[in-house]
Amino acid sequence: MKKSSNTAEDLINKKCKRKTNSLTNNTIKTRRYNYQKKNIVDQIRERRPVPNPWRIGEVAQIVIKGNPELKGRSGQWCIIEEVLNFSCLVRTWDGIIQVRIENLKDVYYSSQQQREMKIISDRLRNIQQKNLEESVRKFLEGLGKINRPFLTTIEEKILRLIETEI
Repeated sequence: MKKSSNTAEDLINKKCKRKTNSLTNNTIKTRRYNYQKKNIVDQIRERRPVPNPWRIGEVAQIVIKGNPELKGRSGQWCIIEEVLNFSCLVRTWDGIIQVRIENLKDVYYSSQQQREMKIISDRLRNIQQKNLEESVRKFLEGLGKINRPFLTTIEEKILRLIETEI
């Protein structure tokens, strides 16, 4: 009897081990499958790379297109600082950020207009952002969203005043 009871316990233990092993194996397979999915997307992206159309120094406009990281930056113009495989480092009025290619829109400025925008960008970058009053910050944010490659005379005077005061 003892021998048969031990074998019955052994059978129960083996069945339990099989169930836990199969659960573990299914979990590992699922994780492996999900991991392979991500790799497949990366592989396809790397296999058929879309050439990055941007060049350093070009002016572009930021478009959110469902990217929550760019919230509040819709419509801002920026200057391309560095071109990466699937994104660009861009300089906005308040700093440098990384933006994917699909979140950039061409603004069709001539080379002279792009140089003028770069000068405006340099002036905005030289202004210290830390101790600004809210009204000044909003004004600079508005300059970061203008849809033209120049400043009006009033904007120019206000920006010059801000530069001298800070």
